[in-house]
Amino acid sequence: MAMLEGERVAALAAALAERLGPPPAVAVVLGSGWAEQAAGLLAAPTALPLAELLDWPLPRVPGHRPEILVGDLDGVRAALCGGRVHAYEGRPARELVRGVRALVRWGAPAVLLLNAAGSLREDRPPGSLMPFADHLDLGLPSPLAADQSEDGAPLFLDLVDLYDPAWRRALLAAEPGLRPGIYAGLPGPNYETPAEVRMLAALGADAVGMSTIPEAVAARAAGARVLAISLLSNPAAGIGGSRPSHEEVLATAEAHGAEAARVLAAAVAAAPRG
Repeated sequence: MAMLEGERVAALAAALAERLGPPPAVAVVLGSGWAEQAAGLLAAPTALPLAELLDWPLPRVPGHRPEILVGDLDGVRAALCGGRVHAYEGRPARELVRGVRALVRWGAPAVLLLNAAGSLREDRPPGSLMPFADHLDLGLPSPLAADQSEDGAPLFLDLVDLYDPAWRRALLAAEPGLRPGIYAGLPGPNYETPAEVRMLAALGADAVGMSTIPEAVAARAAGARVLAISLLSNPAAGIGGSRPSHEEVLATAEAHGAEAARVLAAAVAAAPRG
């Protein structure tokens, strides 16, 4: 008999507890290019390859690492998940969020989601870091659909203040140069057309990407507090003649690694307690 999704999540959470011990105060999902920047942030980390966890979908996109690191980050116990899977890889919603659900079921009360995104604004150049104020979901699959969800999870979910305002304020107090913005999520894998970029900007979006929103919704449904941050890695198509590429995304992440690592650490330190 096939396992229910809730059973898979529970089994993964139990495996995390067995292999890695007590749950973290903050679980972090690292997007494209972020894994390199996070290297060295944890003191005496314990590493767990994701391939050793049954039913954990393995990230395969360049710039993601298939492992979890757990350790102390400036006095806060944190778990850094080296990557994610995406809808454009042919994954259903339940697989996009299974890892986040397992991290919260393990006991993580706060989830920090990181990604690389295209900038829709000329005043947000590559290398800028943008905490989410809100999002526009324009076609990413919902993890709350009945055939994708855990048993007992809500079907209808209030997403007001999905990205925790108190956590964001605490981060901005530590990093006042950050500017929150609106993230637009599209399924990919093709980049947006210049016409779509103009439409997204007219709708009020500041950045565009292909991930993160399903994980944020699933974490909220599971009871966790959520913060998300984009590293703006390239101008979106048509802005200044831009023709985006994944190579540019990774090069920008490498060039701005020190700032990204500092903001990651500040976000973990700013996470709500209790």
